[in-house]
Amino acid sequence: MLKKIWMLIFIVGLVAQVESGWGDTYNFRHTKWGMTPEEVVASEKMVPIAKDEKMIRYKTQILDKDVELLYLFAQNKLVGASYRLDENYLNSERFIRTYTRFKEELIKKYGSPNKEITQWKNDAFKSDRSKWGIALSLGYLEYLTLWETPGTTVSCGLKENNYYVLCSVDYWSMEFSNLWDKNETEDPPNPF
Repeated sequence: MLKKIWMLIFIVGLVAQVESGWGDTYNFRHTKWGMTPEEVVASEKMVPIAKDEKMIRYKTQILDKDVELLYLFAQNKLVGASYRLDENYLNSERFIRTYTRFKEELIKKYGSPNKEITQWKNDAFKSDRSKWGIALSLGYLEYLTLWETPGTTVSCGLKENNYYVLCSVDYWSMEFSNLWDKNETEDPPNPF
């Protein structure tokens, strides 16, 4: 009798795992590279705020920060995705703190980065750490951290872009990102 109960529990467990998608591996959130826009919309529990053949845009939060979530498509295939910070700070030092928090969470998830760059385009404030936020907002300072996972390149970047500080976490398919054609739509959300 005990053997039959254990067998029943085992079978129910297997069925539950199959129905819950156990074993599915996702590249970004609940999506896989190469999915169609319709499949991506079906995977999200939110309603998009904008959609066209190259991009689906959502508003959401990560780590208690307002972000825009972008899914990027080429030839009807998901090739990339991005979280872009959607908060404005009067003190640009807060952007650096948010970037650092995003980076720390990515390190927890993916381990040590493959590459980490702090680039000074103008050394005017380099020696005064208290003015690095000003240097960032003037375009003098940029940050980029990169990871490579199976099938995906992940980057966390922070820079000034047209008088706006852009803090983003970007995911690109290694297999499909070559389909992205810069001439057909806006440039991809590359932090540098």
